[in-house]
Amino acid sequence: MDKKYIILLYVALFSVVASIYPTNLLSYTESKEPITQYIISLSKDIFRSIETPSTAMLDSSKSELKIKVLLSPWGELKDAYISESSGNDELDERSLNAVWAYDMYQPFPEELGDEELWVDTPIVFEDRGTNAELKNIAEPTRKTKLTTPTAGVGHPRGGGGRGGGLDEMVDIALENRLGAKIAQEEIELSKLKIREANRALYPAATLNYLETTGLTTSDIQDFTDKEYKVKFEYPLYYGWRLKYAVEQAVSNMKASKYNYDKISQDLRGDVEKAYYSYIINRASLRLQESLSKEVEKIFDIAKKRFDIGLSTKAEFLEVEAKFKQIKYQVASSQNELAIARLTLAQAMNVKDTEEFSEFADVDLDFKTWQPVHLDVSLEQCIDLAFQYRPDIKSKGHMVDFNDYERKITRSKNQFKVDLTGSYGKSGGAFESESLTLNKDWFIGLKASKPLGGNTLSAAYTKEETSEKHGQTTRTESISKSLEVGLLDNLQSFSEKKSSEIAFSKAREELQKTQDAIMKEVKESYLNYRKGLFQIESNLKKVSHRKEELKIAKAQAELNEVPISGLLRSHMEFTDEQTFYIESVGSLLQALLTLNRSTGYALFSYDGSIMLANVE
Repeated sequence: MDKKYIILLYVALFSVVASIYPTNLLSYTESKEPITQYIISLSKDIFRSIETPSTAMLDSSKSELKIKVLLSPWGELKDAYISESSGNDELDERSLNAVWAYDMYQPFPEELGDEELWVDTPIVFEDRGTNAELKNIAEPTRKTKLTTPTAGVGHPRGGGGRGGGLDEMVDIALENRLGAKIAQEEIELSKLKIREANRALYPAATLNYLETTGLTTSDIQDFTDKEYKVKFEYPLYYGWRLKYAVEQAVSNMKASKYNYDKISQDLRGDVEKAYYSYIINRASLRLQESLSKEVEKIFDIAKKRFDIGLSTKAEFLEVEAKFKQIKYQVASSQNELAIARLTLAQAMNVKDTEEFSEFADVDLDFKTWQPVHLDVSLEQCIDLAFQYRPDIKSKGHMVDFNDYERKITRSKNQFKVDLTGSYGKSGGAFESESLTLNKDWFIGLKASKPLGGNTLSAAYTKEETSEKHGQTTRTESISKSLEVGLLDNLQSFSEKKSSEIAFSKAREELQKTQDAIMKEVKESYLNYRKGLFQIESNLKKVSHRKEELKIAKAQAELNEVPISGLLRSHMEFTDEQTFYIESVGSLLQALLTLNRSTGYALFSYDGSIMLANVE
C-alpha cells in the first residue's frame, strides 16, 4: 500500500524543487521522468475534459484541486474521488465528471509496476480572462510565446474558448474516421483478452445434473438414477505460461492503446496540414482581392486619362492587360481556396464544408505573421521522438508480446500439472424401491511432460460413489495410469519456430520504425531550418518592393512614370507579400511536421511553444 500512496509525495516534492531550480533539474528530469510524465499526462487528459470554468467560479475557489483515481496497469479507470477540494463544489463536481468522461487512460509506464494503483492527480487553474489553462505541474519546461496568428499555431480558437479550432476539427475527424473506431474496438478486445488470461489462473468449475430412467432387460421393471455435483479443475503448474499469457495480454493492450494514439496523431497531422494550407490560400486570396480593389481605382484613372487623350493607346492597353491579369489571379486564388477547403473536408471526412466553417473561417491578422524561432537541436528532437512517438511504443510492446509468446512456447516443454475433482450426491433405485441420494466425490492429479514429439502423461485418482440401482454398497476406487502419446506433439516444433520468427519480425519492425522516424525527424528539422532562411530572404524582398512602390507612387504623382509602371510596382509588391505569406505557411507546415515527428512533444496547443526537456 505504501507504493500506492507515495506518488503524491513524489509529485509534491518534485513540484517544489522544480519551481526553485527549474533549469538545473532538466537533465535530472530526463533520467527519472516516466512516472512524473505519466502523472502530468494524466492531469492534462483530465483537464482538457473539464468544461471551462467561469472567472467567478475560479475567484470563489483555490483554483486547484486533487483527484485520486484508481487505475489498472493497462489504464482502466476503476474509481475516482476528490481528495483535496478546490473550495467550490461546482468546480469539484465538474472536474470529477471530467474524470469519468473516459473509462480508459494511458497504460502505466514500467516504473509503476503491474498492480492497480491510486494516483493522486493535481489539477491547477489560473484565471486568464474567459479561459482556464492548466499549469504544467512538476514539468520543468520553457515556453516561448508564438508571434504567429493570434489563434496560435496548431490551435486556432474558432469560438474563443478551449476546445475550439483544430481540437474540434480533429474530434470531428476522429468521430468520422473508421480506422479510429476500429482501433478503439481493438482496445476493447484487448481488455477482454486480459480478462480471459486472468481467468485461466483460477479454478474452472461446472455444475452438473444427470437423471437416467429406463428398463432392465431381464425383469420388466423401471429404474431411476440421479446425480448432481460440482466439478472443478485447477492448474497447479504450467511452467509460468499462464502468467506469461496475462503479461502478453497486457502488452497487447498497451500496443493497441498506442496504436490508437498513432492513428489520432496521424489524423491530427493530416487535419493540421490541410488546415494551414487552407488559411494560407485564404491569405493569398485576401492579398489578391486587396490588390484588385486598388488596381481597379488606378484602372479607372487610366481610362479617364486615355479618354481625354492624356495617354497613348499602347499605355492604356498595357494597363488593361495587367488589370485583367489581376482579375485572373483573383479567380485562380478563389479556385485554389475552394480546393483547399475540399482537402480539409476530406481530411476531416465530412461532406458538408459548413460543418467546420465556425472553426476554420476565423479572423486572422495575416500581417502580424512572423517567423517562429526554436532554440532546439536536431539531437533533442530525435530524443523527444524516441521518447514520445506512440508508434515506437506500440512496436516496442509488440516485441514484448512476441517475446512472451516465445516464453509461452518454451514453457509448454515443461511439466503441466492439474488438480481435478468433484463433489455431490447421487443414487439409483428400481421403481419398487425408495431413491436415496448419498455423497459422491472424486479427486485426481494429472501430470504430463512433452518428450520430443511425444507426450508422457500420468494420472492418480481416488473416488467414492454411492450405490446405484442393483447395488447394495458404496464403491471406492483408486486409479493410477501412465500413458505415452507417440508423435502426438510434433506441432511443438513448428510452434517454437513460428514464435522465434514472429519475435525476430517484431524486432525488425521496431528497428524499421525507429529508422523511419529518425529520417522523418531529420527531414522535418532541416525543412524547418531551410524555411527560416527562406523567410528572411522573402522578408528583405518585401521591404525592397515596398520601397519601390513608394517611389513609384511619388513618381506617378509627378507623371514621371506611366500608370502601367505603377501597376507593375503594385503587382510586384503583392507578389512578394504572397511569397512571404507562403513561406511563413511553409515554415508553419514544417514546424507542425516537426512537432508531429516528435510525437507532439515539441510544443503545446495553448498558444505557446513547449520545449519539453530542452535546456
